[in-house]
Amino acid sequence: MIQHLNAISIAIVCSISACAAQAEIVYSQTSTDPSQTDFGWYSSSEPRPTRNFKHADNFMLGSSAQITAVNWWGTSEGLSHTDLTNFDSFQIEFWSSRTQPNGRIKPSELLSTESFDLSETNATDTGRLTSRGTIEYMHSAILSNAITLEADTMYWISISARSIDPTADVWQWQDADNTDQISSSWTYQFGVWQYQFDTDSAFQLIAVPASSTFAGLAGSMVLIARRRRA
Repeated sequence: MIQHLNAISIAIVCSISACAAQAEIVYSQTSTDPSQTDFGWYSSSEPRPTRNFKHADNFMLGSSAQITAVNWWGTSEGLSHTDLTNFDSFQIEFWSSRTQPNGRIKPSELLSTESFDLSETNATDTGRLTSRGTIEYMHSAILSNAITLEADTMYWISISARSIDPTADVWQWQDADNTDQISSSWTYQFGVWQYQFDTDSAFQLIAVPASSTFAGLAGSMVLIARRRRA
């Protein structure tokens, strides 16, 4: 199922321009164990009365790449709804990394941020359910402004959702198969990133050749698509 959805996600990117046919997944952390659907990190793009966190996961690319799209997986908490009823937007952020004196790493400087309406994330039911009966969704979003990331450099990605009713369901970023088990959660209460050594989160980074011509075309197409939706 995951492999099939990966093909769909690349097709979504490729539909924007013939140039995007060369798009490729340059980084991937996914979940292959169906039992993992119950596990993930709460990640909200705005403060909440409870489960008041935004989550980030670290990654490093083997080659420099211009990231143009992101895929990710997640579910509703499932207290009120089994679907995405309580969410209206997602936020994707890229951060640089810093190493603390104790050797632990955390997000440092915000490099890029972009918000997407739920309708812009191409939410697709993966067919997997949690024990609560909540639906796991795969999302795919095309960045309006591609971000160039260097090889062999530690970065962080944060993906979070806005709850329409902040007292109801929070979004849960799906766990991935273990990579390095390092992540970090921003606590809105204290305004700091907290180091986590537990599990990794499910996402993929998609890149195309770093061509200024393509970047301009892709950006124009995204703007046109958004005007049409408006």
